[in-house]
Amino acid sequence: MSVNRRWNLNEAQGRYAATNIVEPLILLDLGLKRTSGQTVKIGRYRLDLESLTALGVVTRREVSSNRVFDVQIYRDQDGGCSLGVRRDHTLPISQFEAK
Repeated sequence: MSVNRRWNLNEAQGRYAATNIVEPLILLDLGLKRTSGQTVKIGRYRLDLESLTALGVVTRREVSSNRVFDVQIYRDQDGGCSLGVRRDHTLPISQFEAK
């Protein structure tokens, strides 16, 4: 079962971090909050956090005997977005676009 999430990257910071996610599958509506205050839709993505952990771009950890995930999304220089634990190890989020 998947859970719907809505996240907005902050244009000034260039990244979004979400921690302590308990659901292993999320449907993400991703947007960009511009410095002007306007929010622009980037896209909708299906993120299987277990699979992304195996690829090394999402972190899984134990908190009070519960499995949780930490996700970071970065805004790229070309305007695209990437998932990654660190900026030097990412995957383009476009490959996870929800159909």
